[in-house]
Amino acid sequence: MENRYAGGCASCSVWVSAGGGFLGKGVTGGWEVRCATCRFLDDRAAADDFDPEALELPPVPPAGSAATVALRVLTLTRPCWACGEATVCLAGLYPQRPARGYVGLFTTDSPRTLALARRLLQNHGHAALAATVRPRYSGTMRKRQLSNGCSHCDALQGNFPVQEEALGRVAASGVDGLDTLVIADCPVLEWQAVVHGSSGGVMAI
Repeated sequence: MENRYAGGCASCSVWVSAGGGFLGKGVTGGWEVRCATCRFLDDRAAADDFDPEALELPPVPPAGSAATVALRVLTLTRPCWACGEATVCLAGLYPQRPARGYVGLFTTDSPRTLALARRLLQNHGHAALAATVRPRYSGTMRKRQLSNGCSHCDALQGNFPVQEEALGRVAASGVDGLDTLVIADCPVLEWQAVVHGSSGGVMAI
């Protein structure tokens, strides 16, 4: 149903103007807004030939959708396993104003989310922390992968222990169990690539 009301998209929290998106029933039965991009991708995901590795995002946000979305870049501070010093690790991304029906905290266990979080830090005055996120060889994964690193000794801070700690904090205190380092304006299509990506790394909030 065409949306007559302004509101945030329940899939991605991107702001949608009146007449710019669609209304649909949410899982709890209430009406929720969907932006045109998320509705299209949801429809594509139901198709037999859908390839989650080949997202079909539009070249520009559709009319009625905001061009950017404000995201909280979430971190946690933990002792480095190698040197014992306290170091800050990127933990996830979450909308500053989550829309009705929105449920996802996207964690840096996904390389796509970690790359976007690093880019947002670079663009918002946190180049030093962004520089600690780079490809390193993981003995556990037996390959090089983008990872958090200790700001003191550069040791890889493994995705699994960082995300286990993040999960514990979120389970105890919600999103505010993690530290918000910055609230960054993010291009909508970059955020939607994370939301609709297939690389995992999401907590239901």
